[in-house]
Amino acid sequence: MKLLPSISNPDRCDRSMFPTAAPQSLINALIIIVMLFATACPVRSGSLASPYTDPAYQIDIAFGAHSHWVQPWRAYLETVPATRFLNGTGVVLSSTGNADLVLQHLARHGIKLTRIEIGWGNLNYNDDSLTSASLKAALQACGKWGIRPIILLNANQGDPCPLQVLSRTVTAAAAAGATTVQLDDTSGLVLGRSGLSNLTTGWAAEALITAVNGNTVTLSKPLPKAIPADSRVSIATLKYRPFSPPGTTDYAETIAAWQRYVRIVAAFAADALGTTGAAGDKGFDLEIWNELTFGSNFLYINTYYQPALYNYNQAVIWGNLLQATADCVQQNPAAFSGVQLADGFASTIPWPCSSQEPVRITALCKHPYPRNRQFPSGDNGTNSVSAQLQLENPGWVPAYHCAFPEYYENAVQTEHMIRDMSPITTNIGQSGHGRYARVVDGQVVKCDEWITELGFDPSEFGITDASAALNLKAKTTARFLCFCLQKGVPKLTLYGSGAGDLYYGVVQDNFIRYANGNGTYPADDSPYTSPALAVIKRIVDLMSEGLDPALTTTRSLQVTGISDAHDHYQFPGNGTAAYPPFYDREALAILPFQVNAGRFVIPYYVMTRDVTQRFIPEPFTIGLKGVNAANARISAYDPLNGTMVPVTVNRNNAGAGDTIAVTVNAADYPYLLVVDDGAGT
Repeated sequence: MKLLPSISNPDRCDRSMFPTAAPQSLINALIIIVMLFATACPVRSGSLASPYTDPAYQIDIAFGAHSHWVQPWRAYLETVPATRFLNGTGVVLSSTGNADLVLQHLARHGIKLTRIEIGWGNLNYNDDSLTSASLKAALQACGKWGIRPIILLNANQGDPCPLQVLSRTVTAAAAAGATTVQLDDTSGLVLGRSGLSNLTTGWAAEALITAVNGNTVTLSKPLPKAIPADSRVSIATLKYRPFSPPGTTDYAETIAAWQRYVRIVAAFAADALGTTGAAGDKGFDLEIWNELTFGSNFLYINTYYQPALYNYNQAVIWGNLLQATADCVQQNPAAFSGVQLADGFASTIPWPCSSQEPVRITALCKHPYPRNRQFPSGDNGTNSVSAQLQLENPGWVPAYHCAFPEYYENAVQTEHMIRDMSPITTNIGQSGHGRYARVVDGQVVKCDEWITELGFDPSEFGITDASAALNLKAKTTARFLCFCLQKGVPKLTLYGSGAGDLYYGVVQDNFIRYANGNGTYPADDSPYTSPALAVIKRIVDLMSEGLDPALTTTRSLQVTGISDAHDHYQFPGNGTAAYPPFYDREALAILPFQVNAGRFVIPYYVMTRDVTQRFIPEPFTIGLKGVNAANARISAYDPLNGTMVPVTVNRNNAGAGDTIAVTVNAADYPYLLVVDDGAGT
């Protein structure tokens, strides 16, 4: 992959990935005072092939097609309040064992959200009570440090509902494929609810016991492997049957029990957060289910039986469980005041859409972990859209390594996330996708998209040095947050707090070790602060300066053009207009946030296709419309290194009082362009 040609400009220099913190007073002074008003001579040898924004970039890539050139995120450009960023940053709490110090650490670095799983299996088998001290302490810490929890409601097959666990000895060898097993003791077993666990994976009661004859039990499906004599086996007894066909007694009982679980979790959370008696916001939100691709067998009774017990559409439970949860919330408004609900079934599949969500559901959830792909070998050969927006089958495939945070916000594969993030409604079949696609009684009822898990695992991309991994995650974290929160996602929780320096971890390993062994926060947390958290704090600090928290109506900024003199590209073309080089200027993300009536913070960066490769910042001239050119003060800031970066301004290049052209260096992670123009135009 060609990221950079040879360096011909001696003024260009490499930028270290290692952030160094400048004194905050100096940073603040530089941001306010250092304004470069020199007239730029804008470069024009290479410019955008088409307008920066055009709805066709989304609309013309129908479901089933993909494109290496057309970027659906450029279908629209909105100016969003800076409060979107400030209130939308989150980190999944990977463990509740050291929650107080971890959440304090996150809060000190600008984090406002977390995600905590309170699975159905946390309830007591005998009375459905929820008494977990660690979960209560974690929620109390959320309230203490001003972090709003998104509580994950889930029934992972390993611990899907209240259950009891027994241990028994197999007294005679059982062959693979056998449907009976001899045990030393069959007392305490419940037919259709007790079963042998963990035969193929973490799965409670994986093979249910359907009959008992003396010490011989009959199983609901053949053994997947042999069990030697004298082996100990784990047997779980589920309090409720796995979800069964609608209309059956088992289905009604399990659905009712789920709704009871939802009410119990809400009461538990309100008690821990101190909002039980509050008439307003209870201080938490709910995500319904985790991932259909992970531990979801409890949704389908037939996965416990071979042959299948019923002939029915098993997928109906997705919508039915959502509706049952929404009904429970609507029937108990006082207990769920201010609580938003999100559809977690949508996290790994493209079919759920806002137009079909129950009205009480606030958002679809997504878990868009980036993929590691090599082209052309990794291309699936299906319909593709050329740079000229022409559908071709299969089309020409470029050669490059695909390893970038915004993978699912582009159209490299057809299941891209912009379809649901966007203000533009498009269809998959007859179903409308987009945040404004839901219409109830003739009125549009907005349905957002939340990202409740997202992260970048450096080890997956061949990185074995912890320091390099931490600094790479600082880049990817800045890209994730600036891009997604600007393009329509109001809540984003990165995975995860203690997931490892070499892996997904946002909190540095040495802080996790410190928190496990100490009860007070360190006097100096800088040695314990990951580069990812440091860059978040710097962005938060800059966006907070002069903040108008009541700002909701923003001023539209437009990108009128991008040009450069270097023609650098992410991958070469084939010499045709349909498949040109994918120039860096086409991948320049410009993401305006508005802080107050006259102040904007605009992250901008080259959306490189391989973030693991060295990239030297390169110059572009950007045309911006919607600013008060006469009064505008312009500066630019590098939040990874905590330093100012050069910017030059041409106020009259476009000949209009609301248009300026700025020449900036852009890196492969967000620099922040600050525009202060008084009260606007």
